Amino acid sequence: MAFKETAKSVQVSLPGMAVTGITGGIIGSFIGGPLWIAGVALIGAILGAIVWRLGGQRFFLCIVIGAALGGLLATFLSGTESALLGTAAGGAMGGFLGVNINMLTSRRS
Repeated sequence: MAFKETAKSVQVSLPGMAVTGITGGIIGSFIGGPLWIAGVALIGAILGAIVWRLGGQRFFLCIVIGAALGGLLATFLSGTESALLGTAAGGAMGGFLGVNINMLTSRRS
């Protein structure tokens, strides 16, 4: 694959790479030091690029909305110490809803 094709592919799938790469980086920060952060963020970015290229745009949108709403709700109800847990739970629920929405909606050809 030529450099221009690779750059275009990365540019197209950049939103998916950002969502899962940032998530991977945060997970890596809980596991260990900078090497873990970089490694897990790279794995997350690769997975995000694959899912985005396979048509997971609505899935990622549901995850981002769920994470934002979950974090805000947890912060409002329990304070800032539970915001991370609320964000994770909201993102997971958004992902589940995104998968179900994609499965239940008809594919238009």
